[in-house]
Amino acid sequence: MSRESRAMMERGMKNEQTISAASSNANDIFFKSGGVPLFPSTFVSLPLSQYPKSPGQFLAYHWARTRHYFTGVVALLNIKLQSMDSWTTRPRWKAQRGKIPPTAKAMYREMLEAFASGDKRALERLCTPFFAEKMSGAIDRRPRDERIHFEVVKYNKPLFYPRLSSYMISQYNPKDRVNVQEQAIVAIASTQKMHKYSARTGETVPGSVKVQDKVEYVVLMRMLNTQTYERSPWKLWGTAKTTSLESFREEQAAIEKEQTRRAGWGESAGSS
Repeated sequence: MSRESRAMMERGMKNEQTISAASSNANDIFFKSGGVPLFPSTFVSLPLSQYPKSPGQFLAYHWARTRHYFTGVVALLNIKLQSMDSWTTRPRWKAQRGKIPPTAKAMYREMLEAFASGDKRALERLCTPFFAEKMSGAIDRRPRDERIHFEVVKYNKPLFYPRLSSYMISQYNPKDRVNVQEQAIVAIASTQKMHKYSARTGETVPGSVKVQDKVEYVVLMRMLNTQTYERSPWKLWGTAKTTSLESFREEQAAIEKEQTRRAGWGESAGSS
């Protein structure tokens, strides 16, 4: 091989390494920004009173919910076992599920108050970068002479809410072999009050007062290092919708189709 050819090959390899590094860096930034969708097969259960009415669909929905729950439990148990140096040592990682609902409740209230007051720094501290940017953009679009007052009047049904509706852990970023992502969804029931007022006079804008009873499904995300088992702080990702039987079946069909495509079965069947 000539010296010139060798030099061209080395330059090409360096370019490939640079492109690969840039791609990996962009991939990391994307996942860390919180711009990713919810985990595949995320299941946010409807309240029992809103379950499908027909017996067949009721059982199908309950089975889907139960399967999702145990799939999540197995994943959490697997991480817990991995964190044990031996069978006689304590696990270095624990789920601490009981701490998640009150954490989500406090963070979400603070986020809503920060959004109303236009506190972008608080939003950056509480939310994923993607969600914080989205909320900050909404603040920038407000009329300059208008302000918003928000308050949580009360929390409703304290025996049932806040409730951990879903808790999953997954190696969501395929290029990150060290960190896994935790996703928690907490149902919060509250009565909220909001009104707009003039920044100049302080007077309430006529017709702007709204009082609403809401059940919201708040999504939290954080990273877990599987070597040190250190966690990053929880960040608010946004809110989720409940899972209907129809949407669950549609997602499962899409997942199965994608798995078939990746396995090459569809191509083999089409070519035969």
